Amino acid sequence: MKTPRLYADLAWLWPYLSPPGDYVEEAALLNELIAERLGHGPKRILELGAGGGHTLVHLCEAGAEASRMVGGWDGIHEGVAVDLSEPMLANCRALIPGVETHLGDMRSVRLGKTFDAVLIHDAVDYLLSEDDIRQTLDTVAAHLEPGGLAFIAPTYTADTFVDGEVADDGTTIEDAQAVTYFSYVHDPDPSDTTFEMILLYLIRSPADATPLRRVEVVEDRHTCGLFSIARWLSLMGGAGFDASLVEQEGGAWSLFLGRLRG
Repeated sequence: MKTPRLYADLAWLWPYLSPPGDYVEEAALLNELIAERLGHGPKRILELGAGGGHTLVHLCEAGAEASRMVGGWDGIHEGVAVDLSEPMLANCRALIPGVETHLGDMRSVRLGKTFDAVLIHDAVDYLLSEDDIRQTLDTVAAHLEPGGLAFIAPTYTADTFVDGEVADDGTTIEDAQAVTYFSYVHDPDPSDTTFEMILLYLIRSPADATPLRRVEVVEDRHTCGLFSIARWLSLMGGAGFDASLVEQEGGAWSLFLGRLRG
């Protein structure tokens, strides 16, 4: 499957399309759940599909200074990031100086060590089949001791998906270069377990561009997985987790919490 351009030559856009400051509240929720179930104090957190590290920066000790800069609290945990995209990991290292990163596939990567918690945020959207999910949950379990926590946070479930949903945003970045983007999601075939997300970027050249400022229009298509809440809970249970859906008010994503059985 072709890699979406957002994770390749257009990875430089990510900090502007989805700024780290947008992740403070959800990182606070994760931090609260970790403290409730594992106690206060530093923990070891592995994020699979960490991308630019926009959630991890608010959780890990290495990101404490950056977290303050975007309005979060001082990080307290040791964070490790895994992603399939080297350009996204470069973003992560720039945001969280000194963070440990690994290039790898969440379905198969093995780091040879364990953590207190493993997080997969919206990168889990790119698991297209139940077999992909099972392999990934095996990876999560392999990196946890009994009692360790798994956080799985898909953007949509089959229960929450809104066919034809549109979002748009615009931002101005350095050198007065402007980027506007639109996202559109639709389900071409309701009988399968995928949907399509289409991102449209309008990238305007800097103000000092010569001879004219121009707008580049880029279409970026992403194929994503779509599974019901009941199926997620069943698959997590089959992988050895006591799993539940975390209730949220107005959350833009679903959050599944699993505790690895001993």
